[in-house]
Amino acid sequence: MNFIDRFLLRVVMFPTFLYNKLGVDTLQLRAILTAKLTMDNRRPASFGMQKRRADKKEINGATLKMILSGLIMGLFMLFSFAVGSGMVTKLALFMTMFIFMVCLTLITDFTSVLIDIRDNLILLPKPVSDVTFMTGRLLHIAIRTSIVVFPLSVPACVTAAIIQGPAIILPFILMIVMMTLLSIFFINAVYLLILKITTPAKFQNIIGSIQIVFVMIVMLAYQVLPRMINSSIMQHISISEIPFVHFVPSFWFADACMLLSGAGFTVEAMISLVLSVVVPVLSIWVVIRFFAPSFNQKLGMITGGTAEQNVATEKSGAEKQVIKQSFWQPIAHWFTKPGAERAGFLFASHMITRSRDFKMKVYPSFGSILIICIMPFLQNHTLTDVSLGSPKIFRLLLLLMYMCSLPMSAALMQVSYSDKFKASWIFFVTPLECPGAVISGSVKCMVVFFLIPFAMILTLVGVALQGYTVLPNMLLGCINLLVICSLLAYLSVKKLPFSTAQEASTRGNTFVRTMLFLLIPVTIGIVHWLLSGFLWAILLWIVISSVALWLIFDEIKKREWSNLNH
Repeated sequence: MNFIDRFLLRVVMFPTFLYNKLGVDTLQLRAILTAKLTMDNRRPASFGMQKRRADKKEINGATLKMILSGLIMGLFMLFSFAVGSGMVTKLALFMTMFIFMVCLTLITDFTSVLIDIRDNLILLPKPVSDVTFMTGRLLHIAIRTSIVVFPLSVPACVTAAIIQGPAIILPFILMIVMMTLLSIFFINAVYLLILKITTPAKFQNIIGSIQIVFVMIVMLAYQVLPRMINSSIMQHISISEIPFVHFVPSFWFADACMLLSGAGFTVEAMISLVLSVVVPVLSIWVVIRFFAPSFNQKLGMITGGTAEQNVATEKSGAEKQVIKQSFWQPIAHWFTKPGAERAGFLFASHMITRSRDFKMKVYPSFGSILIICIMPFLQNHTLTDVSLGSPKIFRLLLLLMYMCSLPMSAALMQVSYSDKFKASWIFFVTPLECPGAVISGSVKCMVVFFLIPFAMILTLVGVALQGYTVLPNMLLGCINLLVICSLLAYLSVKKLPFSTAQEASTRGNTFVRTMLFLLIPVTIGIVHWLLSGFLWAILLWIVISSVALWLIFDEIKKREWSNLNH
């Protein structure tokens, strides 16, 4: 362990008397935490894995990177002190963001810590009680989270001290600790409740969906929140005037912080102080006392599972397979020819709907489209700007149409990679003369899944808002999207679908590919906008793009083994 982990271990082990009252074996607890932290420190660094480093250098570097990232996020969150007319409002906004960021960190980075499958083999066979098991897990999460929490809160603590005075420092630190505890045990309680009401097989899918939603929220907040600061309403808002604000935990912590700093005694502030201390402590007791026994049982079912669970999973899997086949097979008949191309289509369709890693890397890109939809209304535009025939809505529709290539680009960058890449052996043992047919089928699947639905929706919206005169431009946009994606697939997809280890996705000219995926849609979109007023040019372009689309897919189908990067 490094010196930071050793210090934090001593801190969390300080209230030994409290652990004894809860029924925790403190000797076992210390041994569990020491082993977990040692294993964490032996994990390879996220950056620069090509060269093995010395342990001490690697550990210190990883810790510094986590601290630096937390400090950067803390500096970004300082804009909350520019909102509102009172200190309680500023603190409440910061503390809301703080709780959100801690929960986000737990879900995105520490899911493997929250639900540690290794405990099944290491701890569960040992004479370790449920209370000790859960306490060790929670304290381990607290230690890892504190490395992010402290730098996340330091900029705000300094800013609050400058505005309010040094008397707020100790209350602020106390509230940070309480908020961290509440966030940690709130996420644990949610996870345990999910495990309690659903099957362990579905647990990882639910967590993956939560991660995707959180990433999209962060992308949206990055664009929305800075623009809200410029609003005069946000600069003079007072959180105390909002109805039912007293039921919001972040208001408790902000109000209690001001009370302890000497801002003045009120009955409401005293109630907030009691709630800010009692609720986190009570949450600890509820999680350890009531959720711990069922958690161990559910955790054991994640990897192994009982025979009954396996039978149920097989039945549900068979039912789902019938449903998916009835949905995907007709679509495959419409868009592909029998043989290798159709097999590639069906194979990709199952992978993109089942692979959590693929969803995590591709689905958040839809957040960019959502941001573009909201941006006009954040720039003092009104609904009259999207009225029938408005040039602004036409430009927005064209922008959204070509922005639909972003999720498709992300999908194309990931279509060749998978953690389960060994399952692609079937492609290498079959007598395929032209593996390009499989690639063509997988690309068509991506087009059907990520492109066509959104292009059709935008076309219908454009016709509804702009009339039938916009139909040629929207049709050209749809065909150009298909040409762009097929061209990107021809230039970048040179491996069979899901046939390469995920680690290989970071190798090669990733920057060049990313710039290529951005420049091609932008260039074609600008040219389309410049020519949008000339109907003859649009109709001619539709014909040319249709021919180009057929030629590109024909070239992809003809790709031979010698043209692939194995």
